[in-house]
Order: sequence, then C-alpha cells, then structure tokens
Amino acid sequence: MTQKNHLLYYSPASRWGDALPLGNGRLGAMVYGETDMERITLNDDSLWNGLSMDRNNPAYREKLPEIRKLIFDGKMHEAEVLIAQYMAGVPYSQRPYSFVGQLNMALNQKMPFAMGGREDSKECEKYEMDLDLMTGILRVDHKMDGISYHREMFISNPAQILCIRLTADTSKAIRLELKLDRVTVSDTFIEDDRRPGMKARGGGWPGTKVDFSRTVDKNTYLMAGNDSGVQFAAAFRVECDGELINPISQLTASDSSDVTIYLTCATSNRFENPKEEVLRVLDEAQKKGYQTLKEEHIKDFSSLMERCQLDLGEPAEGSIEQRLNAFREGAKDPDLAALYFQFGRYLIVSGSRPGSAPLNLQGIWNAEFMPMWDSKYTININLQMNYWLALIGNLTDLQEPLFDLLETMHEPGKKTAEVMYGMRGMVCHHNTDYYGDCAPQDIYMASTPWVTGGAWLGMHVWEQYLYTGETSILERMYPILKDMALFYQDFLIEVDGQLLTCPSVSPENRYYLPDSSDTPLCFSPAMDNQILREFFGALLEIQKLLDMDLEYGETLKSMIEKLPKDRIGSKGQLMEWHEDFSEQCPGMGHVSHLYAVYPGCSINWRDTQELMKAAEVSLKRRKAHGAGENAWPLAWYICLDARFKNGRNADEEIARMLKNSASRSLLNAGFVFQIDGNLGAAAGIAECLLQSHLGLDFLPALPTSWENGSCKGLLARGGHEIDLYWENGKLTRAVVRPKTNGVISVIGQEYVVTCKGKSVDKNKTETGFSFMGLANEEYEIKPE
Repeated sequence: MTQKNHLLYYSPASRWGDALPLGNGRLGAMVYGETDMERITLNDDSLWNGLSMDRNNPAYREKLPEIRKLIFDGKMHEAEVLIAQYMAGVPYSQRPYSFVGQLNMALNQKMPFAMGGREDSKECEKYEMDLDLMTGILRVDHKMDGISYHREMFISNPAQILCIRLTADTSKAIRLELKLDRVTVSDTFIEDDRRPGMKARGGGWPGTKVDFSRTVDKNTYLMAGNDSGVQFAAAFRVECDGELINPISQLTASDSSDVTIYLTCATSNRFENPKEEVLRVLDEAQKKGYQTLKEEHIKDFSSLMERCQLDLGEPAEGSIEQRLNAFREGAKDPDLAALYFQFGRYLIVSGSRPGSAPLNLQGIWNAEFMPMWDSKYTININLQMNYWLALIGNLTDLQEPLFDLLETMHEPGKKTAEVMYGMRGMVCHHNTDYYGDCAPQDIYMASTPWVTGGAWLGMHVWEQYLYTGETSILERMYPILKDMALFYQDFLIEVDGQLLTCPSVSPENRYYLPDSSDTPLCFSPAMDNQILREFFGALLEIQKLLDMDLEYGETLKSMIEKLPKDRIGSKGQLMEWHEDFSEQCPGMGHVSHLYAVYPGCSINWRDTQELMKAAEVSLKRRKAHGAGENAWPLAWYICLDARFKNGRNADEEIARMLKNSASRSLLNAGFVFQIDGNLGAAAGIAECLLQSHLGLDFLPALPTSWENGSCKGLLARGGHEIDLYWENGKLTRAVVRPKTNGVISVIGQEYVVTCKGKSVDKNKTETGFSFMGLANEEYEIKPE
C-alpha cells in the first residue's frame, strides 16, 4: 500500500535528475538506488571553485554620470556600450559552486573497480526504493538469486555524517567494493565509453583535481584535493561482520551480511585542516554507532518535518513514476500536490540549517564542476524564492543561513559602493557567491546593472520578524539594512520632484524603443519603486520597534514620498517601466513589476483595488503569450494567483508544475535543475490555503480539485500556528495557536470563535473581525 509522505520507486534512477536527494544543510548526496554499481554524488555547501576576490571595477565610478545622462536622453545603446566596458567586474564572473565527487559501491561484481567495475546487470527478482520525507531515511530493498538485500541511508545533521547500512538475509552474501572519485556524472555531459554509465566533459576527463585518494588505515578511505585554492577532503569508514580487504586503492567488505559505512566531507572554507576534520567526525560517529546515530537523526529531522502537514486524501497506488504518468494522462491524485508541498519542506530541512550556507540555485545538490549559472546565488528572484516557504511552512529557524550570507556580504558590499559608485552604505548586484561578492556579475545587460536585490533580501529580515515576533533579528541586522538605505539615498537621483534609480533594468525583460530597436536599460522600473517603498517602510517600523535612529526615519519618509507611484497602462495592465513601452518578449517568465503583489503586499485587494486588477491583467497577458509553463516562473504565478484569490488558476498551475517540471524524483529538473521551482511552488500551495498580510485569511484560493482536506501547522504573521479543515471546498474549522498575547485579525465576518468551549468576544473591522488572543491557548474558528 502506498504511504503518505513517501517517495516510492520500483526501479533505480537512470539519470542524475531522477536520483533522490539527502542532506543535512552542509553535506548533500544524490542517490540513484542501483543494486550492482551504486553511485552517490556528494556535495559540501562550502566547496566553491576558488577563493574570495576583489572584482570591483573602479573605472565605473567616473563613467556613471555620463551613463546616466545617456539614459535620461534616451540614448540607451550608447549607455549599454559604456556599461559593458566600465561596469563589468574584473574578472567578470564570481566563483562557481563545485562538486566533491562520488562514492562508488559495487555489490557482488566479478570485475573489480580497477578493470572497469560493472558487468552485465542481472534483473532483480524484487526491487523497491523508498524515501520517507518525515524522517529523511532512504531504503533500497532488492532480491537477487534468492537473497534479500536491505540498504538504509540518511545524513545526520547532529553528527554531520552520511550513514549507510547494507544487510543481507544470508550469511556471507555481501561482497561490497567501495571507493571515492571525482568524475562528473551530469546528464548534460557526453557519454564516456571508457566507463559505462559514467559521463565526462567533452573536453576531457575531469577527475584531476584530487591529489590524495587512498586508504589511510585498515578501514578508512580518504580523498583530498584543491579546488583553485579551496582545500577539501572526503572520507569514509567501513565496518562489517566479515572480512575487510584493503588493497589501498579501495576498500572491500567480503563474506559479510552486515556492512556499515560512515562518510563525511570538509573544506578549508570552514576548517583549518579538512583532512583532520573528516577523520575526527568519523571517529565520533563510529563511537556512537549506527543505531544511536539513526535515532538521533530521526528525532532531529522529524521534529522539523512534523511542524506542518498537508492532507488531501489517500495517495493513489503505485510508484511515484507510475502516479506521475497516470496524473499526466488525466487521473486524479490530489495527494501528489500534498506530497510536492511536503517535498519542498523536506528540501529546506535537508539543505538549509543553522551554520550551513544558504540554498543556492541547486540547493546543495550538484554534479558538475561548472554547473548552469554557476549554481550561485541569483538575487533577482531565485535566492528569495528559495526561502518563501520557510516562513509560512513553519521553518523560520532554517532561514538563518540567508541572514548569515547578508552579514558576509556587508563588508564586500560597502567596498563595492565606495569603489564603484563613490557612495555610502553597501550595494550588491544580481548575483553573489559563498564569499559575499557584491561586484556586478556577467556582462548581461538585462541583469548586470540592477542594484535593488539587496533591499529585496533585506525584506526577508522584516518578514522573519513578522512571522516570529523576535526583535533580536532586527537588532542584529539593522546596521546592514541601514547601510543599504544609505546607498539608495546616495544612488537615487531627483528629477522633477521624483527620486529615480538609474541605470536600472526590470529583470530580465526588454522593451522596444521608438526606433523599433530594443533594450533592457531604463530608469526607475516598477520593481525598483515597489521594493524600495516597502523596504524603506519596513525600516521605519524597525526604528520604532527598536526605538532608535528615529531622526533618519524622517529622511526615509521623504524618500518614500518621492518614489514614482505604480501606474496603469493602455491595455489595463500594471506598467513595468516609466513609460508604456511594448515588451520585446511578452511571454517573459519574470514578472518583476508584480513584486508588490507577491512576495510584497503593498498592492492588495483592500488598499489598492485598481492596481490589483491591473496586476492581474499583467499576469494574464504574460500567460497568454506562453509564460508560466514550467519551472520557477510557474511557481511564482501560483503565488500570484493565490494573492488574486483565483483557486481555479492556482489548481491548474500546481497540476502543470507536476506535469511539466517534476522529474521522477519530484525535483524541478525537467530541463535544468533549479531548486527554486520546488520551493516557490510549495510556498504557493501554502499561500492558497492561508494568507496573513492583511489579517488571517482562511482558504483564500483553495485549488478547485481539493474538495476535502486539512493542513496543520502553517505559520501566519504574528507567529500564530494555524490548522485548517475543509469539506466540499468550504472551511469547516480553523484552529489558531498564538505565540504571544495580542489582537488577532481575521478576514470575513461569518465566524464563531471559541476557546476551551467558551465563546470569545469579537470586534468588527473593515474586512472582518478581531479578537484578543493569549499565548499558548487554542482558538477554534468555525463558520456560523
């Protein structure tokens, strides 16, 4: 019988994008589940190709006034030439995320690793691979020649260790060869006939960044190397109930029925001596033993996963692959959406923990030395999207790595502001890396000049407070937010009483000029104005909460008043630029000018109804021209349609996400893997069920096919935990558990509120009602 919150398969993965991810924030693994020649690709969140560098281009500072004049004069192409020459970072690109290598496991193979390893595979008599999302335990069961084999795997955050246990029901049935190497297995690479099933770069065999790969004692194998200045080490240790053979080039557990493997990684970005660190971690893990490590891991992992659960009914029978195929053919299976939601939360729990780096474009899972877009941090939507779910999905403590990154960016951002702009404060552009590099990235005119991503990241600090009520994050981050504001104060230019950003772009769109040529360059696109308006407003609130810097608040108020207002265009759409230009790509995936609808909230149904309608027109126009068919743009559209309270559209979009973007493993890897699609879509699912930016709004955009269900443990602004129950598409009951004492506002009038069976007094408001909530109490809200 198919179990809830489980990913079940009846065959191994055949490509990397279909493999299953395990992780603990720092250490990531992708598991194929093969029975003969298993390969487990490995990542360390701190292994990046190269060290920190100063890429700031001082020539830009002198050219900035000339560039601005050209833009205001409408000479965009001349400005583009100067930006390409003088704004480009030196060198033009930041550091890429890298790849540790892979653990190779050969079970009962006649041909050893040294002779190519894999022989012709036999058909298993029985096979199952199952990932329990609630515990983070992966199991692989298969039967061969009458012998049953059971493999169990997990990556412990408390112990910082990957644990694997392989058992057989027959004595001495296991002969397991193990070794580490650094051979890329990406599916975008060409097939390499020297080693079947493996792939290599078209330019040659890339396993050359290793300077040590051998056993270091009777049961420990160590691989170490240098990735352009970053030292790294990976090691595993083997225990078995049979004979352990050590030919130095590998380890082999022979004549065994029980084999345990412990594996870990480390880099010089985090430890002075990575080799010593991995051996220390292995020693500690071995002392604890497998069972203790497993119990410790389950307690840690499940405590996070159990905070929030979505139930849409019983899952359909079959493997995930079978269920997805049936769903694509028209079968009903609402549980797939619930599974997708919980898988998004699983990816955050597995990929983002206090002390780890934040989730990059691929989370922590990457099998290439030069991945797409370098698998860095893209901050014109992607990094932010990675963390939308952490708030409403009740994982606020796992957003901590994002704040750590902002702190890392602070000093580099101050230097970029000074060297490249001659301005105060700090600035970043549309990308950063592990080292917080804030200089411009690439020479791509539709992205490179953009400077408003820092304020967008700053809004995550404010949202963290809104969801938790903890002022400590505001105290910690205010100096950084203040420096961001100081930069924008210097950067904004006053023209005819308005403060304008220049140069800028509306990421990553282009428009037609009067001469029919196109350009992305502009001044003050809608997104800039929206982000800065909300960012400055949040800073004002932070100053009041902390009772500090109130004098500077007057400056912020003045800047807010002078920012250009949102306007409606000739087609009824929300205007993206300062003029009603025609888009060069009307099917562009980015909908940057809808920031204020979501993830912002300054355009909403209560305060700005006309702008909200215009924003809805903008999204309809994008979709009419083919946008939003898959991946992260579609994920963003789910969130937007949730804010538009359009459950029918959201339902169709969630289904499209599963049909068009989900690989066999549910990863957003239909074309190229980016984790933002998974996490953004899961955030959109939650937004369909609960919104709290204007007060508690229950089931504001319930997907139309979800007739019956429940969701427990969603988090609302104010720190309230919310449980929701519905039947026939209508709310039957909501439960509110406040974190602190205070007034709780609810959208809608027709509700009865009780606490411990007693009626609670309500006060009528413009959009619903409010009541006084007490911390640690439970309030039941039902329709009258």
